[in-house]
Order: sequence, then C-alpha cells, then structure tokens
Amino acid sequence: MTQKLRALLKYGAFAMICIGSTWLQGCTKEITPLVTAGRSDNLEVHTEIVPEFAIVGTPTTTYPAPTPTTSATPEPTPSNRPTKISTIEHDVGPEFPERFFPETMKPAVTPVAYLSSVCQYLENRWGEEKSSPGTVVVPIMFHSIVSPGRQISDTTSISMDYFEYFMETAIELGFSTITSQQLVDFLKYNQAIPERSMLLILDDRRPGVTELFMPYLEEQDWTLTLGWIATDSTRDSVWETMTRLASTGRLDVQSHGYNHIYIQDYTTIEQIKEELYQPIEAIEARFGKRPIAHVWPGGNFDARAVAIAVEAGYQIGFTVYSRGPIMYNWIPLGEPEMSMETPLLVLPRFWSTAAVQALNEAVMVSEAAKEYARSVDEAEREYYYYYCHAEGSE
Repeated sequence: MTQKLRALLKYGAFAMICIGSTWLQGCTKEITPLVTAGRSDNLEVHTEIVPEFAIVGTPTTTYPAPTPTTSATPEPTPSNRPTKISTIEHDVGPEFPERFFPETMKPAVTPVAYLSSVCQYLENRWGEEKSSPGTVVVPIMFHSIVSPGRQISDTTSISMDYFEYFMETAIELGFSTITSQQLVDFLKYNQAIPERSMLLILDDRRPGVTELFMPYLEEQDWTLTLGWIATDSTRDSVWETMTRLASTGRLDVQSHGYNHIYIQDYTTIEQIKEELYQPIEAIEARFGKRPIAHVWPGGNFDARAVAIAVEAGYQIGFTVYSRGPIMYNWIPLGEPEMSMETPLLVLPRFWSTAAVQALNEAVMVSEAAKEYARSVDEAEREYYYYYCHAEGSE
C-alpha cells in the first residue's frame, strides 16, 4: 500500500463507486470511475454471484477474504450456515475490523450477517441514497388495546394510556414507520430509510384497534402493517371495514396465516402450504397487493415451514422473539432462528408491552453503531480498496 493511498484513505478522498446510479447487486455491473484527488481510475470489482440472503459462514468460521485480482473472475460462494459477525481472516493485505457487537446485546443472542459478499456489503454501506451507519429498524407487535377503566387480563394487551405514551415517545425520539417493502429494500440493498425506523405490526383481524392507530398515521404520515388472518370465515363487515381503511394508503397488509395455525411437528405439509399460500390469494383479491411478509402465528415455525415460505415468495418473516433492533446485514438471532439458516424469514419483533423500552434500546444501539462505524471507517475503506478492485494489488 503506497503512502499516497494511505493519505487518500485517511483524509476521506476515497470516493465510492456508482455515484448517481443504481448500486451493484453482487458486484456484477460496470462501475463508474473512482474519483480521487486530481485523477480518475477505472475500477473493477469481483463478480460474486451469490444467493440473496445467504447466511455467511459457520458458527465457528468467519467471512473468507476475496483474493486480490485484476480481472472480474467470480469468487467461490461461502457456505450457507449462520455465523456471529466477526473478523475476516486472510493471509495478506489489510484486515477487516471486527463487526459491531453492542454491550447491550441480550444473552444467547448473536448478530448474524446474511450477505455472502463482503464487497457488496461495503458498496451498499457507503453508496449514495443509502442508509447511514447506525440506521435501526424496530418491529413491534400489537394485539389488543384495552379501553380506559377495563382490566388487562392477558399478556398481549396494553392500556390506552400506554398506547398513547408509546406514540408520544416514538414521536419525541424521532421514529418514523416504514413498510414491509421498505424493510426488504433496506435489508437487501441498504436503501435509504429514516435513521430511526419502526414497523408497527398489528396481528389478527382487529378493525377497532386499526382505527385507533389512524389519527396518528394521518398526523405523522405513518403506516400500520397488518398481520392479516385470511380465513374464509372472516365476516363481510370486517372485510369492508378493512378495505375502506386500506384505501387511505395507511395500511401495509401482510400475511398472518389462513387459519392461524401454530406450526408444530405434527402439522402436515398440506396444512403448512395452506397457511402460506392461501393468504396470498385472499390478500391479492381483497387488497390488490401480494404480501411479501409472513407473521408466524404464535411465533411458531420450523424448517419445513420456512422452506415453503421461501418457495411461496415471502421475502421476510417475523417471530415473537424480542432479540433487538435490526440493522443492515445485522440481524440479532437466537439459536432457534439461527438453525433455520434463513435469517430474513425469522426476524425479531418486540412485544407492545415493552414497546417504549424497545425504542430506547434501539436509540442506544444506533448511537453506539454510529460511533463504531466512525472508528472502523478507514480500515473498511482500506480493505475495500485492496480486495475489491484492481488497484488494490499495487
């Protein structure tokens, strides 16, 4: 590494590729020339053709480092098992810094990377129209909101006072809602979303609760994601109310099963397929949009169900595990989810009963992640320059 290059890296003159255009998917398209201090270099990057959402490494291995090259020869695809985000090991060249692991991480929870290409990760991390480091997403599940004066008799309901307190806190902390599609685009490509984002997910068919959200949705320009049970037994009046509310553009209707079956070992393949395929038809027919997210009823899933969900075209799924906030290429998971080897289909969700705590936790993780990103910025750019384009072999 030349002294000139080190100076460019140190003082931030390293300009990222594809300025003003769509970022590469797996490093496969031509690159806009890199502009540095007083010159222009034509760049090439690895053409790693890898499965989207592949899980990186094994529980005891780390990211493999690309080999410096002057051609666009595809690199081998890593194995598809989960790993704790950790150091990228290699024999020569700059080392990739250890990934972010906050002090607030819950016990037995591991942040998992799902992108197989380090180059792709770094390109999406720095590109224009991308989310900045420290951008967090907080999925929160809601069920019942109890009217004033009534007692709460279950563990999934919250009081009206707490609901209003949560909404006020979210506004004060600067949170905004995103849709399921925005979350997919963020997870896949780090597309720009608000730095403090949340998905408000209302499970089941609850027109009354949905209407409680509407004043906040309209005032704040927010959306509410519905985990919709699509059974044929749904009353016509419920369909009519929900389609009317959906016409406002404030509802993001997604699947919560057909008969709301909790997946068990004895659940048949036919039942699982009905749970996953039938909502697609019903939601498309009633709301005019194909669901891309599945909210696992009761949080129950197994490897068969996850594989069928992928086959059916679902891009994300939500559990009832409150592991922590989500960031780009950084999903906090426990062992049950990691064993599925498909992290985006088993994303964590916070319970509404701890929703305020979830927002405060996300703020702390976001601030720590931003500080960490600043501390490793130079090392990441040096790694990218060395391994991900031809000039790195100098």
